[in-house]
Amino acid sequence: MKLELSKVVQGCRLGVLIGIGKTGQHSLELPGCLLYTRCATVPHLTQDTLHTLTYLPAGAQVALDGLAEHHEVLEEFKEGVRKFAGLHDTALFCSLHDPATNCPTGHVTNKTVSVWGSGGRIEMTAARFIAMQAVIQPDCYQSMADGETWQTNTSRKRVHKAVNRTLAHLDECLTLHHKTPVPPKAFYML
Repeated sequence: MKLELSKVVQGCRLGVLIGIGKTGQHSLELPGCLLYTRCATVPHLTQDTLHTLTYLPAGAQVALDGLAEHHEVLEEFKEGVRKFAGLHDTALFCSLHDPATNCPTGHVTNKTVSVWGSGGRIEMTAARFIAMQAVIQPDCYQSMADGETWQTNTSRKRVHKAVNRTLAHLDECLTLHHKTPVPPKAFYML
């Protein structure tokens, strides 16, 4: 994966992210758009309808909170979410939470981050998180993070704690990421 900048406008970078996807043939303009999915399927579109559309984004976003409950099924399938959901020619980005849903706050610790599936809260340790990424097989994924600082009355102390937790989670995820047996160029962590 490589970022080619075309220009910087008022501190915003414009460019193209090239070499994404399992084979490296996709590119994504930045700032860009990802295809939104819920549990790896595009809402309100069948696979037949989806494949008749032109000018779809090169990448699709899948959320870990929607897939965490189906970990065992995907693990037994062994070929990742891309093939399971029929997104064969799409680069996959796995986010921690679904950006279209609200998550309850107050469930992040120094060792775990919580995601919310339809069955309730699922605690993620770094080991479990990396194991799920290996099963989902995205092209890139968001690391575990304490992102509960979006409220308007968040104190400076709480923001400092969130930054420290996020850095600790990132260090642990990086260590485990490099120890996980994955095919070369299969994963990139953001």
